Amino acid sequence: MITEGQRYIGGGKLFFTENKIGASEIEIGEIQEASLNVGVETAEAFSKDNTMKKLVEKVPTNITGSLKFTTQKINLNNMAMAMLGTLTDEEFDIGEVLPDGTTATTLTTVPVIKIGEKPIIEGQFRFVGDEDGAFKPVLVVFNAAVTPSGELPYITDNFATLSFEGAVLKTDNGYAKEYRMKVGA
Repeated sequence: MITEGQRYIGGGKLFFTENKIGASEIEIGEIQEASLNVGVETAEAFSKDNTMKKLVEKVPTNITGSLKFTTQKINLNNMAMAMLGTLTDEEFDIGEVLPDGTTATTLTTVPVIKIGEKPIIEGQFRFVGDEDGAFKPVLVVFNAAVTPSGELPYITDNFATLSFEGAVLKTDNGYAKEYRMKVGA
């Protein structure tokens, strides 16, 4: 919830649009953790006229940005991202052996993730906060290049999570914008 002088964002959904012509927005899903880090690198000039070194000038030389997020709501789209893959369909004719070892009794279409085909996931990320207060945040990161971080839990006793991190890249629109949307407006 965003109130005057306080900030608590309990969760929300993340959406992604790949940087390619005709790409449509996909829902990554509910986000348990997310962070945006914008920093600055500087160059410093010192004077040593006396025995004491003194800072005389500090100038910014670089702006950096990074994005991290984790979800436990796994769908085909974010699983494909976690496997550096592309999502497509495969068709099996009657009588063909299906991936699970059974035989197709009808024309069968099965979604498939082709693993390792997309080493960098680059595009626009849009986070929409799910808030009960007067305002909800909407963060639009215009261009980020992210990759999965950590292990991909394929078999686990707990709920699996998918984590991603990467660089926020500057565009003509800047790095990102956060909107403060009035709830119910």
